[in-house]
Amino acid sequence: MTSYENFELTIDAAGIAWLTIDVKGRSANVLSHAVMDELFAIVDGLAAAPPEGIVFQSGKPRGFIFGADINEFASLETRAAVETHIAGVLERFRKIEELPCPTVILIDGICVGGGLELALAFDRIIAVDDSDCQVGFPEINLGLLPGYGGSARACERMGPEAALQLVLHGRPLKARAALAAGAIDHLVADRAELPVAAREAVAGRIARATPAPTDDLAAMIETEWAKLTARTSPRNMPAPFAILDHFSVSDLSKNNLLKNETKLFSKLMMTPASAGLRRTFQLNDAVKKGARGESGITRIHVIGAGTMGGDIAAVAAMSGFEVTLQDLDSAAIDGAVARARTLYERRLKDPQRVEDTLARLVADADGTGLPDADLVIEAVAERLEVKQAVFAAAEAVMKPDAIMATNTSAIPLQEIGSALADPGRLIGMHFFNPVPVLPLVEIVYTDASNQDFVTRAMYVCGAMKKQPIRCKSAPGFLVNRALLPYMFRAIEAMLDGADPDKLDQALVAFGMPMGPIELCDQVGLDVCLDAGRVIGISDKAAAALSDLIEAGKLGRKTGSGFYAWDDKRAVRPRGEFAADELDNIAAALLAPLVAECRAAVAEGVVDSGDMADAACIFGIGFPAFRGGPLFWDDIGRAESPSS
Repeated sequence: MTSYENFELTIDAAGIAWLTIDVKGRSANVLSHAVMDELFAIVDGLAAAPPEGIVFQSGKPRGFIFGADINEFASLETRAAVETHIAGVLERFRKIEELPCPTVILIDGICVGGGLELALAFDRIIAVDDSDCQVGFPEINLGLLPGYGGSARACERMGPEAALQLVLHGRPLKARAALAAGAIDHLVADRAELPVAAREAVAGRIARATPAPTDDLAAMIETEWAKLTARTSPRNMPAPFAILDHFSVSDLSKNNLLKNETKLFSKLMMTPASAGLRRTFQLNDAVKKGARGESGITRIHVIGAGTMGGDIAAVAAMSGFEVTLQDLDSAAIDGAVARARTLYERRLKDPQRVEDTLARLVADADGTGLPDADLVIEAVAERLEVKQAVFAAAEAVMKPDAIMATNTSAIPLQEIGSALADPGRLIGMHFFNPVPVLPLVEIVYTDASNQDFVTRAMYVCGAMKKQPIRCKSAPGFLVNRALLPYMFRAIEAMLDGADPDKLDQALVAFGMPMGPIELCDQVGLDVCLDAGRVIGISDKAAAALSDLIEAGKLGRKTGSGFYAWDDKRAVRPRGEFAADELDNIAAALLAPLVAECRAAVAEGVVDSGDMADAACIFGIGFPAFRGGPLFWDDIGRAESPSS
């Protein structure tokens, strides 16, 4: 046995080399430059004195290889540096392919990105038949395509259509689907069977998967191109269009695809979209790390069974918490439970899991679950006096160490907590609507707040698969503080004569999920006005909103607001306008959003500019390929093709 920093190499009595990867100091195997260098040295040694066979496996208890180390991408500052790095990797992967002995790789968990590219260089790929065992190419989510020969080797093994789907969409295949697609050669029932299968493969008794025959690649590319152009553009998101071009070449030979892949990868690495998406990946990772830990909370009591409260309760129960749901209106509770059933049937599929989850969501009109709750979440009407009354009553019966959380979207916690004997127990957990879909939760605190409660609330969010951002209590916290001035600026521009359709098209072209005028209607004009009164709104915008509200035009929920609505769709022309004109409009309307983010960071409302950007991406829908409003304003705007 030979031990390395991140590998262990053992030669057994049959002359088979067993190479185990166990990256030091990491919970999961990641192919950092140092790890790759060590692997290359081992491969060079094995090539010089080939054993009877080589079996590659993981020594980690979870996962297999999670790809390259994204944090190291920034060290490759030019296309030439990228291509030099890739050339070294391709040389060693080719050396693995050309070894004069059988090579086998054993996948027992997540194997994506560079991990799958490494696997494809082996003669046989064997995996565990388990839903946790998945393979895929997520590079598209970083504005890239595979760079270590993945597209070429996947095309060779799977056929071009299956390879295109894997590369273009970034969705991993579970083990059985991967076997059917030709990405895996053989499955075993559990991890204990992997060594036996490896020996069978070395002996030549496990065949390689046969690639699917090509059906109509050109038609598939045409269909995918149409889908792409309906939702984005090469200007904003060049990677998916580049991938379609990559698979459109007449020569789909392995060598040609390898050469073209390297050129495309290096080109895409230098785009603002990839820089923004890689930053978003890092922000997502940082937020998730802050939400990992044991909260000590098992029972949650939710007060208010409206849309927000009911959905918070439903998601909490789906995440394993015991939940009681209280409301003065028992019909509201019944409606919330019915919505929860629909959610569970859609998400969980299995009828028994649906029933088990529903059993954790208990209708509690009388509040009998309140004294046993570890966490109480209030989601009643957005009126200070109502929230104060709810918490004052709850405080009298709650456990002394239970956390009190309000779902207020804008009211300062100091005002709500003034009705409590111990305001330090009160924090904010501001979820975003729709709760089952939007990941962000603002965890709000004051100088008086128990910081242990803040941390535990972060962990609760992690258990609910949410992305929590710490915010110091201030009007609008972070998201509404940044979002509403942007919306009000658009209203003012419209009142000054700007075409609302053009305003909305400008922000859609920028990458926002919808424009600001349409968003006002979607949120509700009454809600916009109420929130504006808390954080500030111009007299002009307030008067316009008041006039529409008095006329019964509240937006989508009443069928008309700034626009008429056809169910879920605003009736507007969606016209074509000059790109430069739209760029200028977007920059002007986003100026107050950027300014408020900067002010929030300066005032300590959020911990950093990174967290301000993360909140806007995960809570507002600021385009991920822009990397967040501050990143865009500092870096992306200057480099963007739409600037």
